[in-house]
Amino acid sequence: MNSSTQAPVLQIRNIDMNDLETITALLRGFGYPTTLNVMKERLEAVKNDPAYCTLVAEVDGQTVGMIELRQVISYCKEQESVAEVTAIIVEESLRRSGLGKRLIAAGEDWARGRQCKQIFLSSGNRVERAPAHAFYRHLGFEQNGYRFCKSLF
Repeated sequence: MNSSTQAPVLQIRNIDMNDLETITALLRGFGYPTTLNVMKERLEAVKNDPAYCTLVAEVDGQTVGMIELRQVISYCKEQESVAEVTAIIVEESLRRSGLGKRLIAAGEDWARGRQCKQIFLSSGNRVERAPAHAFYRHLGFEQNGYRFCKSLF
């Protein structure tokens, strides 16, 4: 079979240190200022913590997206834990290709495996986030509150 007619090979896997440059670039391109050293420190801080999970989407050997999750134990609901999506990013040229949906599905699988009863995320209310909000709703997420923030420094 001619390689130009073969479908791209998608793999979703755990992040490793070889992904740092690409993930740093994706985050920076999405408006989150960071550096390679900061990302390395963050990954090293959570890599052995079972309450955290970072998965990457790789297409034909290229890292093109990521999802980061963490398990949160609730004091308000007896013995209930939930999963928070703290970041989900797909390379701009590949958005609307199904990669984000596959990353969310992989995140949901991780959360179910940890016995999480719910998955949630926070998103800014800026106009440019409207496509992301439509994407989340399309995947079954419901808007159910407000997020309040206070800077401490």
